[in-house]
Amino acid sequence: MNNKLNLYRRNGKKVYIRQPKFTELSFVESLWSNKENMGEIGKTYSFPKEKWDMFYRKMVQPTDGKNFYCLIYSLDEKAIGEVSFHGYNSATKVARINIKIHHMHRRKGYGEEALKLLLEYYFFEFGGEAIIDTVSTKESRELLKKIGFEEISNFRNQFTYKITKKNFFKCKINNKKIINILTYDNINIMEYSIPFNIFSKANEILKEDYFEVHPISNKSQIETENINVSVKDIINNNIYKPNMIIIPGGKDVKSAAKDSVLMNYLKFIYSNCDYIITFSNGIYFLNEFNDLEGITVPKSEWRIEGTIQIKKAFVDNGKLMFASNMIGIIELCTEIVKKLAGEEVSERLLKEIGIYN
Repeated sequence: MNNKLNLYRRNGKKVYIRQPKFTELSFVESLWSNKENMGEIGKTYSFPKEKWDMFYRKMVQPTDGKNFYCLIYSLDEKAIGEVSFHGYNSATKVARINIKIHHMHRRKGYGEEALKLLLEYYFFEFGGEAIIDTVSTKESRELLKKIGFEEISNFRNQFTYKITKKNFFKCKINNKKIINILTYDNINIMEYSIPFNIFSKANEILKEDYFEVHPISNKSQIETENINVSVKDIINNNIYKPNMIIIPGGKDVKSAAKDSVLMNYLKFIYSNCDYIITFSNGIYFLNEFNDLEGITVPKSEWRIEGTIQIKKAFVDNGKLMFASNMIGIIELCTEIVKKLAGEEVSERLLKEIGIYN
């Protein structure tokens, strides 16, 4: 089995999900053989090596188009569980979902985040419209309800829950979001300006200051070829704890990425941010992190070793998002609005900025 396949990966704050390499099915074998791990099933399942090939072709690569399977990994690269959907019906656009966390790693928030990451892939990229699950334990029911699933049936202590694409977006709307834009000398002023305009327009639609956008830097005055930018929020005195950080590109990005103040700030907030977004060569700021192995990025001249380039203007990997050009930046900002404020808001936003009528 080819271990050099492009395996899908999506990052979160506590865990990431990734399609497994063939050899990593040894973890699946051990996961299924322990009754404490099997949860709703309640019994172990034998998964010897002679079954691996058929499973891998159906669930991972190339798949039958109805199933999608990932392992769940901690941030130190350790496999801790599995998450998948199966039985996708292309007519109804509905599938069933599965998640198992190794019993040694439960009650740490890993299952909730992994499930959200899979649902983002299912609704954003795969094209699903709804997903269901049948559970019996109180713990499983509480997890599904926390994410936004609704109970649709109850028979003999078997509870069936469902979440639609629309309701998944709705459940993500909560507290206001603080967005910091990392600012440095000779930043691309267009890339710097677009988020202010997009999120300001979204606030007008929402009729509230849901998105707070703040430039942040290591000094109060940023020099560019066209205009100087005043920055109120200096890193040493920063009072904001951002939900996301945006890193625009710029002519001097490589020297800026060597600035110890800027990089120490990124390292300080990196694990606590919901989203890390880079525009064009702003991706060079992330070269110091170990989070990019196997991550997909837009095809461009800015190459980071270990990433996989695909022909898209922007790529959403969960926590890590990248845009390679102006169209991609606009589309990515509106994608963020969709994830955090709902699809109706993002569609109206696209109309008002003239992307479509």
